Amino acid sequence: MATKNGLLSDLQLKQWAKAGKSLAKSDGNGLTFTLSAAGKAVWVLRYRFGTRRFELTLGPYPDLGLAEARAMATVKRADILRGVNPVAEKHKAKVVLARDWTLRNLIQDYRLKKLAALGSSTQRSYGRHLKLLDRRLGTLNVREAEAGDIVALIEESKLTWVESNMLLVATKSVFTHACGKRLLDANPCKGIMLAALLGPRPPIRKRLMLTREELHLLFNRPLKKCFSNASGTLSAKTRAAQTRLRSDCNGPSGRFAGPPAHFGRTYPWAHA
Repeated sequence: MATKNGLLSDLQLKQWAKAGKSLAKSDGNGLTFTLSAAGKAVWVLRYRFGTRRFELTLGPYPDLGLAEARAMATVKRADILRGVNPVAEKHKAKVVLARDWTLRNLIQDYRLKKLAALGSSTQRSYGRHLKLLDRRLGTLNVREAEAGDIVALIEESKLTWVESNMLLVATKSVFTHACGKRLLDANPCKGIMLAALLGPRPPIRKRLMLTREELHLLFNRPLKKCFSNASGTLSAKTRAAQTRLRSDCNGPSGRFAGPPAHFGRTYPWAHA
């Protein structure tokens, strides 16, 4: 049944929403009630601006009722007559709001949309450094962040070279995410060289490789008296350690099986 102000009625809207079938019904002058197959009802204003046609989402039903949707559509039509494109204005408002993001907002968005899709070990490593970034620079506006802020963060954190590198990588990933959202035109981390801040990377410490003869000496050497006490507790612990080492070594393969903390990897006794 039509109403005085339009083509639709509250009763019709309730029936369509309850049925849950996909449809689009016009109330006149471009105001349209749409219902998706998933049961989501939304008010849309369809209009022409210049030579192009636009659709402006006004709000969901029933949060936005029939009377409120008509009133809002009337305001938007008045804007169009004054030469204002509602869709363009809505887009501008979103851009302004996004550009007011702080680094804390950006980090939260990065965690949700990017970090969650990475491996668990990467999530732990990045997550640790993102907490540091949030704690130090979280209140800073994204568009105000400069390379000097990142350099100061790295130098003042007093981390090891490897950890500082991971901090730089995680920070660079966050700002790359900002560039993808068009919050920034350039990544402030670009051009930062860790070697210029902390010097060259320290040489990687080589693993201690024991020969068969050295392992034999380690496993079978008798305990000295200086390692024992009255109760023999220390002596027992040392013998238990020797037993554990023997169990971790595989004689035929010539390899040592690391503990679970090292992901069960095996290592050769000595270099070939």
